[in-house]
Amino acid sequence: MRIKDVMTRSPVTVDSETPIVDAQKIMKENNIRRLPVVDKGKLVGIVTQHDLLQASPSPATSLSIYELNYLLAKMKVKEIMKRDPVTVTPDTPFEEALRIGQEKKIGSFPVVDEAGNLVGITTESDIVRVLTRVLGLREEGSRITIEGLGQKLGELQRLISILDEHKTALLSMITVPRPEKGDWMIVLRVLTKRPEPIVRDLRKANFNVTYCA
Repeated sequence: MRIKDVMTRSPVTVDSETPIVDAQKIMKENNIRRLPVVDKGKLVGIVTQHDLLQASPSPATSLSIYELNYLLAKMKVKEIMKRDPVTVTPDTPFEEALRIGQEKKIGSFPVVDEAGNLVGITTESDIVRVLTRVLGLREEGSRITIEGLGQKLGELQRLISILDEHKTALLSMITVPRPEKGDWMIVLRVLTKRPEPIVRDLRKANFNVTYCA
């Protein structure tokens, strides 16, 4: 799946001259925590709810409420926004976006097309929500972990055939390489509450089942 499958299209935006008090109001009214900043149709930055809170004066300040309101009214989004944010395209695989987010410690991505136009926004939460659905984590079922794969030809075909023999649907399959051992681990989620017969036949076929629940 691609980012275009999970992104929010035509997101709410502000320009760099927007007062931060207006940006705060826009976030509250739209129940959002991030605003892409667009000038003349081009993405120039992003401002988050955290950025706006950081811009607010400390409660310990000696300024009066009138002075505070005056200062806040004069501050613009351009003074606190993150410039040149990391972006993705609509065709970026969502697992790639998740990797980038973890590496750069960011939780959201403006989505731009080839011409640099903002077409959407997505967050790590959007991506994780889709992964949860793709992996079948919300479906009732069982988890089976098999270790030591990759030593024989036809292992995967035999594994799938055993599931077919039990007429059990495969909700998801995650493969995890283990370079230190020179093999692979596979985590299966199968649509059954009684995985024991499947596990028994997997072990008969010499699969190293190390976990079942």
